Amino acid sequence: WVQTVVVAVLTVVLIVLASWQAASWQVGFWLCGGFALVAVVLHLVGQGLVRVIQPLGVGARFALRHAVLNLARPGNQTRVILLSVGLGSFFIIGIHAVQANLLGAFALEIRDDTPDMFLLDIQQDQVAGVSALLTQRVQQAPSFLPVLRARVTGVTGQRTNLESAREVRRRGVGREYTVTYRDHLEENERLVAGTFWGPEASDQGEVSVEESVRERLDLELGDTIRFDILGREILATVSSVRTVDWDDSRSGGFMFLFRPGVLERAPHSVIAFMRGPPETVARARLQRDLVAGFPNVSVIDGLEVIATIRRILDYVTLAISVVGGIALLSGVLILVGSVAMTKFQRRYETAIFKTLGATTRTIVLMLVFEYGLLGTLAGLVGSVGALALTWGLTRFLLEITWTPAPLVNLAGLGLTALVVAVVGVTASLDVLRRKPLATLRAE
Repeated sequence: WVQTVVVAVLTVVLIVLASWQAASWQVGFWLCGGFALVAVVLHLVGQGLVRVIQPLGVGARFALRHAVLNLARPGNQTRVILLSVGLGSFFIIGIHAVQANLLGAFALEIRDDTPDMFLLDIQQDQVAGVSALLTQRVQQAPSFLPVLRARVTGVTGQRTNLESAREVRRRGVGREYTVTYRDHLEENERLVAGTFWGPEASDQGEVSVEESVRERLDLELGDTIRFDILGREILATVSSVRTVDWDDSRSGGFMFLFRPGVLERAPHSVIAFMRGPPETVARARLQRDLVAGFPNVSVIDGLEVIATIRRILDYVTLAISVVGGIALLSGVLILVGSVAMTKFQRRYETAIFKTLGATTRTIVLMLVFEYGLLGTLAGLVGSVGALALTWGLTRFLLEITWTPAPLVNLAGLGLTALVVAVVGVTASLDVLRRKPLATLRAE
């Protein structure tokens, strides 16, 4: 019961510390749950390894046979080394896999062709003038996007019928949305259901909805959505469903996309986004000329924001690398301690082997087999566990697109096997250098 109480107290302390450091109970439980699951798997793998490898100790070469016997002998450190090194491998590989996903998500936000200057409240009769000015100053035409504000006030469909705005709000789509119209899909959009309209306009209202809206309203193709746009009621038929990559900010993102032909007649403004001049003076002059020629247009300079994000990302990368290095060092120290626990027994066995004619090369090969197998298994379990942890963290906590990082997992597996083999052999050098006669006399 004392052991059970100690384990329970340590578990609670670990969860509290992880949650406190991450400022989130969810993160704390994710991390500790991942560690607990990997620890159980490593324990079971250690038990299974001893049973599986026992047949290899019969009829194999001397070095392999005695490496197997060392893993299965009474008082072996197989499960201790697997647990300590496997957890360290799980932590390090998991950190770097999450880092790779974060870098990928941020890199999409701050890539070289990301717009860094945004123009708001452009009137329809000002589009030509603004386009001419920007084309002259930056030698490229900006991307213009018409925008309107709309509310969903009702739904008539095969499985959903919402008659009032109150019923719509209960479904979580009662807020005011920014909507647009165009005849094409952008790079960050992908059609998942229905057929997207062609380039021709239509007087019949059609709308393409984002996938999460379809799930909230339980929509089917052909259902009708009622919108309130500038006080006018507009009915639109759901003709397609899209998924939007919200991390890609170059093309924007809209929950509701209308077919051209209906909203053009409604009063609306236009927004534009572009890459401004790289020089600070040129950017300031461009903003001054825009405000002077079009006083109602608001200019937002996002260059400093992007530069700040890049600096923060560099700091995060450095911090993750430092934490990973500390975890790796801790794993190595635990491995050295595990080897030291069996040093006296190995010293005696090595003396017997040398007395019977075994060379130092044979004994080193035996240690390489033993620790190489332990490192490979620990790295394999840690890599698979890190893969599952990364998927859970990115999907449910960070809410970014999960991208497998096979190179990180394979590199972690290989490095774990190599580090364990090198550290195991290096920590046993004292045993290898000791003369057998001195050991046998001491015994």
